[in-house]
Amino acid sequence: MALTNGVLNTSEGCSSMSDSVGNLLFYSDGQTVWNRNHLPMPNGTGLHAGVTCTQACVIVPKPGSNTIYYEFTLDDTGGLNGLQYSVIDMTLDGGFGDVTSEKNVFIRNNLTEKLTAVSQANGINYWVAVHENGSDTFYVYSLTAAGLDTNAVISHAGIIHSNAQIQNTYGQMKFSPCGDMLALAAGYLNTVEIFHFNNATGVVSPYVTIPMTDHVYGIEFSSQSSMLYVSSYDPGQTLIQYDLTSGVPATIISTQIQISFTPDIYGLQLARDEKIYVCKSFNQWLGVVNNPNVAGTGCNYSDQGVDLDPSFNGITSALSLPGFVQSWLKGEGACIVTDVAAANPISGIKLFPNPAQNEILITGLDGNEIIHIYNSLGALVQTVDANAGNKIIDVSHLSPGIYFYSVRDFENQKIINGNFSVAR
Repeated sequence: MALTNGVLNTSEGCSSMSDSVGNLLFYSDGQTVWNRNHLPMPNGTGLHAGVTCTQACVIVPKPGSNTIYYEFTLDDTGGLNGLQYSVIDMTLDGGFGDVTSEKNVFIRNNLTEKLTAVSQANGINYWVAVHENGSDTFYVYSLTAAGLDTNAVISHAGIIHSNAQIQNTYGQMKFSPCGDMLALAAGYLNTVEIFHFNNATGVVSPYVTIPMTDHVYGIEFSSQSSMLYVSSYDPGQTLIQYDLTSGVPATIISTQIQISFTPDIYGLQLARDEKIYVCKSFNQWLGVVNNPNVAGTGCNYSDQGVDLDPSFNGITSALSLPGFVQSWLKGEGACIVTDVAAANPISGIKLFPNPAQNEILITGLDGNEIIHIYNSLGALVQTVDANAGNKIIDVSHLSPGIYFYSVRDFENQKIINGNFSVAR
């Protein structure tokens, strides 16, 4: 639900936090933190986000705590303040919360305006990712119960984000809700990039690079991580969809379809209702993609989806919408569920070749296993009873793409999960 009685007034990035049942706790534009009564927290002013930063801030809970939150802030256009964090303690100020003395802690500068977060593979900790200005470098930081590890996981992938003009820093970056992909809109470089993301290690690796016909800004995955939406300055296609289900770069690029040509579409944001909300520049209406997991125009985009100002008080969106930890927004049953209760994973099991064409070979089985294979949407597509020793599995009937496998030994309560791709 849109918060229309708040006091936030910013042109771009912001973030908010609610409790487990959806009651507002606080919100921020990256410079001021307001409590649920819409008052600045006593120590909640003077944070260092850029005034016009695409993704100025994101709020992430401290693992293991119900009251401590990290607000990550980002300067605009590669500014000196860069990435910083401030800690918010909801036990302070009589339960309305306040920023602690751990405020504006500097991490790194010379960054683009891209900032996103996702749960780690263990379901407990979080990753926070940014991109360097003038290079191809990603910095991915781990937040645990011990705090933020400022030693980033560094990956070099994709195009160089040239610093020849400040507009190249513009554009959103998002993790997929399933946490296995990362996508970004490289502003005036007229490029969209999709990457593989190793949710256990924090490593970013190349996947798909898409040249665009004009500048790009907004980017968002559907709740099942099956579709990608992009907003563009191109007047002929201001909102574009890509179907990711094939897992094949050339096929993904070929699925491009125009969803809207309404002018001045900017930030995109997935919500808990699995709809994607579309920021229309300084307009009282938000657009809404009502069925984002559906390919093509069946996604049911409404250009006047939410009226922010039914009483005509001058309330509008600007260029962006609040950002959240992306994994909180995944659809029901969208991702492969790991059996965390299995204390002793099967050792010695290997799968090859990867990528595969017509068959895969799994070695190290003892004959007590069941093998489940799922597609990228999490749907079960094949079940195999394993024989002792090596197991050859026919995958010639599977379409090219990414698949996940789960090998279960029910007799000993053991499990191993992994993924492979089919390419022809």
